[in-house]
Amino acid sequence: MTSQAPKPCVVGIGEALFDVFEAGPRLGGAPLNVAVHCHNLLRVAGREGRVVSRIADDALGRKLLQQVEEQGLDPRDIQTDADAPTGRVDIEQHDDGGHTFHIAADSAWDEIDFTPNVESLARSCIAVAFGTLAQRKPASRTAIQSFLAAATDAIKLFDVNLRSSDGVDFFDESSIHAGCEAADFVKLNDEELDTVCGLTKTENPETLVDRYQLRALILTRGAEGTAALTPDGWTSGELVSYPRQDGADTVGAGDACSAGLLSALVVGRPLEEALHLANAMGAFVANQIGATPDLPDQISGWLKPA
Repeated sequence: MTSQAPKPCVVGIGEALFDVFEAGPRLGGAPLNVAVHCHNLLRVAGREGRVVSRIADDALGRKLLQQVEEQGLDPRDIQTDADAPTGRVDIEQHDDGGHTFHIAADSAWDEIDFTPNVESLARSCIAVAFGTLAQRKPASRTAIQSFLAAATDAIKLFDVNLRSSDGVDFFDESSIHAGCEAADFVKLNDEELDTVCGLTKTENPETLVDRYQLRALILTRGAEGTAALTPDGWTSGELVSYPRQDGADTVGAGDACSAGLLSALVVGRPLEEALHLANAMGAFVANQIGATPDLPDQISGWLKPA
């Protein structure tokens, strides 16, 4: 009996955790969210999402594995740490729709190991999404940068995703510069753009694209949708709207946007359509409860071959 060949995959590498709201914990972590959404978008195209991270054998870790498997993802690249706990982020929701994040200082995802299996995944994957948060400590920073160096054939999306907690910034000039150097696409919002330009000593978005030879800088603009700056200029996708679910939060909307963009690109759709799907994903998740809700048919079937 021959084993089935692995499917082409999009990898999210970095933090896997639970966002803990007043109502209880919800699956989270930007790379995990991206992997879940890519998996659900790409199944119709014969591809899958995978996540590389690290958890503990504790209650949250076991819950995370269970929920990852319920989403249909292969959990083999989620490592187990003997010392540090499974990551969590305690979230305060504000009346204006904003949030304050309290990110646990020491978590299993800080200790990701670049194992031979992870190296093999890097060499075979078709795309990878990564950010700054999981690079706050040496072990995971080394693993992520080693993965990017080995993923020579993959589309690389650097979702800058700057995070601070209780007065501590979980990013620095080194991680931002290295991320931009490794990336094909850099995704950020207006506020993050100012920070990145300042830390990399670039004057404006055009200079950033030119300096790092990016295929595109992806700028998220909330209700105004997502735009992309390529060496040829700016382009944007169509705006999409969805009804708001009672109790909805916007946590994870940016991750959904990343997943829509990457998923469309890896199946060869043009950038304009990728931005359209990114807008649809972001708008839908922003109006739902949790970062990885079930997708409606008009989104989940978007990439189905004709």
